[in-house]
Amino acid sequence: MADHYENPSLIISDLKIAIIGAGVSGIAVAKQLCHHNPVVFEASDSIGGVWKSCVYDSTKLQSARKGYEFSSFPWPNRDDPSFPSHVEILNYLESYAKHFDVLKFIKFNSKVMELRFVRRPETIDELTGNAEDYWSRPLLGQPTWEIAVQTNDSNNLKWYAFEFVVVCIGKYGGIPQIPKFPNNKGPDAFEGKVLHNIDYCKLNKDAASQLLLRLLPSKNQLLI
Repeated sequence: MADHYENPSLIISDLKIAIIGAGVSGIAVAKQLCHHNPVVFEASDSIGGVWKSCVYDSTKLQSARKGYEFSSFPWPNRDDPSFPSHVEILNYLESYAKHFDVLKFIKFNSKVMELRFVRRPETIDELTGNAEDYWSRPLLGQPTWEIAVQTNDSNNLKWYAFEFVVVCIGKYGGIPQIPKFPNNKGPDAFEGKVLHNIDYCKLNKDAASQLLLRLLPSKNQLLI
């Protein structure tokens, strides 16, 4: 990782809070912590998290919209009994972010590549006599975390120093989890391309249709 420093002596500091991810949780945290001017690192080019980058074209919410809303920002049509599509949810999240002016905190196309904890309490005096006080009041004026960020797929990394970090990447972080198989018992036992469902859901409608057509043995057989 050290080979990819843009300049290891130039760490951008004097920053309070970093938020990793601009999905549902990320933008909500940014709104709550806006008085600290947080920096939100988002790997993609838009907000929305899983609703933007990891859904099928036909995905809808599985509950009524009034059960999936921010308490400070109700749906405009919250009594509509239909289940909103992922496009409607993205529009709702976009409206929330604009209403509370959190977009200004987000650095898009900025993928966090490394997170380092660089400072631990050293003396009782530093902790004002109580070790728990260090964690209950994390913003003490000194960097505690360093974050390496890759921007627009650059080969170089920019490093930032923060006092506090909130990780909001969710459990669907966009990285396929591929199990390990014995030799000749996994993907290598098949002919053709092995595609993870995360990659499949990123296909547009035409590409997905073409893939399914190639999988069909014949026009008289059904793929199940």
